[in-house]
Amino acid sequence: MKKNLIELCKKLADCDANEAQTRHEVIDIIIHDILAWPRALTQVEEYISPGFSDYVLTKPNGDFLFFVEAKRAGKQFTLPFPHKSGETHCYMPIKTLLTDETICSVMKQVREYCMDTGCEYGAITNGREWVCFKCFEKGKRWDQLKAFVIRGPEFFVHDEIKAKNTFSYISITEHSSLSTNLASAPPKDRQVYIAKDRIAAHSHPITSNRLATALRPIANRNFGVINDDQIELMDRCYVADRGFTQVLSGMRSIIKDSLTPYFEEYGVEQLEDTGKGGAIGGRLTKNIKNSRGGEVLILFGGKGAGKSTFIRRLLRHTPPKWLKDNSVSAVVDLLDVPEDKGKVYSEIWRRLVVDLDTENLLNSSRDILLRDLFQDRFSIASKQELSGLSKTGELYNDRLNGLVSEWKRDHEYCAERLALKCTENGKGVIVVIDNTDQYGGEIQDYCFTTAQEIARSLSCVTIISMREERFHNSKIHGVLDAFQNSGFHLSSPKPSTVFLKRLEYTIEILRNPDRRGELTYISDHALIADCCTYLSIVAEGIRNGNSPLNNFLTACGHGDIRLTLDLFRSFLLSGYTNVQEMLDAGRWVFQIHQVIKPVMVPTRYFYDEQLSDIPNIFQARDSRLSSHFTSLRILRRLSKNIGAGSTEFVAMAELRAYFSEKFRMVSDFNLCLDILLRHGFVEANNRLDYFDESVDRVRVTNYGLYMLSDLAFTFTYLDLVCIDVNYFDEEACNSITGLANEEYRLFSERKRTERVHVRLSRAEAFLKYLKQEEQREIEIFDLDIPDGESFGEKLSASFEAERRRVLASAEKQRYNRRN
Repeated sequence: MKKNLIELCKKLADCDANEAQTRHEVIDIIIHDILAWPRALTQVEEYISPGFSDYVLTKPNGDFLFFVEAKRAGKQFTLPFPHKSGETHCYMPIKTLLTDETICSVMKQVREYCMDTGCEYGAITNGREWVCFKCFEKGKRWDQLKAFVIRGPEFFVHDEIKAKNTFSYISITEHSSLSTNLASAPPKDRQVYIAKDRIAAHSHPITSNRLATALRPIANRNFGVINDDQIELMDRCYVADRGFTQVLSGMRSIIKDSLTPYFEEYGVEQLEDTGKGGAIGGRLTKNIKNSRGGEVLILFGGKGAGKSTFIRRLLRHTPPKWLKDNSVSAVVDLLDVPEDKGKVYSEIWRRLVVDLDTENLLNSSRDILLRDLFQDRFSIASKQELSGLSKTGELYNDRLNGLVSEWKRDHEYCAERLALKCTENGKGVIVVIDNTDQYGGEIQDYCFTTAQEIARSLSCVTIISMREERFHNSKIHGVLDAFQNSGFHLSSPKPSTVFLKRLEYTIEILRNPDRRGELTYISDHALIADCCTYLSIVAEGIRNGNSPLNNFLTACGHGDIRLTLDLFRSFLLSGYTNVQEMLDAGRWVFQIHQVIKPVMVPTRYFYDEQLSDIPNIFQARDSRLSSHFTSLRILRRLSKNIGAGSTEFVAMAELRAYFSEKFRMVSDFNLCLDILLRHGFVEANNRLDYFDESVDRVRVTNYGLYMLSDLAFTFTYLDLVCIDVNYFDEEACNSITGLANEEYRLFSERKRTERVHVRLSRAEAFLKYLKQEEQREIEIFDLDIPDGESFGEKLSASFEAERRRVLASAEKQRYNRRN
């Protein structure tokens, strides 16, 4: 294709000006072969009289996307602009291009045609040179815009990547490349000022609350992942209530943690946790009853959804009676195995042998091993390596001992023999390969192929757990297609139920003098009583479905129970949690500010996004062109699709095109969407938890709606995140920095009330800055925002309401201290 284009270019350079066929051969190669414009969506019309031929790229619905006017006759374009030697393309002002009579005439004709048809982008070409331009832009004179000029066909050969990224069908339709490359120049880069770099005490730590010493080991044991040895905790605190939903104020519908359409297409089944393993438990039972081995089942679930706990409960802690009596299970946990193929492979087989050796055969005598396990190899060795040797002789025994040791080291062989032993004893084998999702794609693929190998060689059922977001990136799609209906999706349990079960269980043990020693060695009865009271107050806050504590932790976890428990432990132990005030009152109604700070900055005085589990939604992320509102605008755009259909997913091409055309900040959009995906404000149809070109469709989550409707507009959140913001105004940055330093001074002097006033002033300065930035963008991007719907107006209204409450609380504290 490239060779043909170069040859045609040479022919074109030598041909007569009226020989249009060569030009069209060149244009056809460029448009269809290089840029991949579908012929079905490319209209070709010829207007012989004016002497031009037209190409029109259209949308599937027939709307025009890009109009190309191919010049038939006349001389070559005279590009009125100097250029560097070897330059294949450049930008030129349209005003300058119009100084050439021929170019001026053709460009104006194309523009007139585009204006009549509503086509925004056009180009003119004589086969060699191309002038691509935007035909109209609101608020701009047409001749003030710039055109993208291609100086020769060499651009499509030597700069093929640039050509395709700018003018290919996919780039135009899905990546809005014409808007990015042909719109007027975006706002100039702006100087960035960072407040946290100027705060002397920015890294100052905060001590834990006074109960933390007693509670930390308890929290680490009872509010984390349930281990194999925690049998009672599993029995008492396991939550089978899955597929949680959360209703927030202002939400128009409920978003469930369930299968996405992407996974339904692959035959993945939603798994209902009945206590007996649901569909996956039934599948295991059916396969073993029918002696049907060789199958691999895949357990999908989000990060921290509890896949490992589900498996251990099903096969180890409380297995269904029939499975318990008729199967042997081996659970291979790869959590602590390094990301190395050789080590992963050897550890899988080694640990498999340990679990399958239920009778401890490998540690029995040589005679038992040869009789019950290694009889097949012993029979062959007797005819070969041991042939002719006296069974009572030293050489025979030395050689046999060496062979037995060699066979024992062959873990694959031992596993096969142990599995056969289980089958002979009437028991099927179930193998689980767990925690493979900690690895990258290549090792993840390797684990899956190893699971297949195990299923075949042991004639067993193998279960492999896999995070949903890993599935799409894996190279095993073709393999999984052959295993239709072998995938099961496990939803997350309800966080509030997880918290309550563990809190009630922990309080029960702490209040029992005979069992207290299981959790703590502290003998101070008053301290233990305070811990119980504190945990009971927290449990009551969780029990209240509308409590900010419950809503905040549930939203932030977004189905990741492991993360939710981490945040809960941070709250329990943080020095910001008002433990003494709770104990003095005996009961407590949690306010949002009493929850946000202990979770966002549990051990630090100032917020730092890199060290917090809660991101800064107002951060301007791109180093060149960015906005403080890009993340919120993404969430707002997606929230408008709630209730629009059964999936509520929005095509990435549509979403990115909107931000590209409206704000021309594609890089900032990509960076913000990456953060939103990583933290669970947005989820992809294929459940990737980061942004790349594989993300096809996205939707807002409960967490995203919570941020959009509540969290982003609370005083405490604004007060924390304003420290870690990339400011575009030095005066605003200096103001925030000065107030932060003043607040820390007052903190050191224990002047609580005065400190509250400084924090209010700092948040107010931040809001003033954000409102100025939003107003600036409204003017630059010509945004049509209805009254009352701007972020600035909502921030101001929320702040004024909270200011009164915060000041009243500060005055109350002052009064209490005086009395």
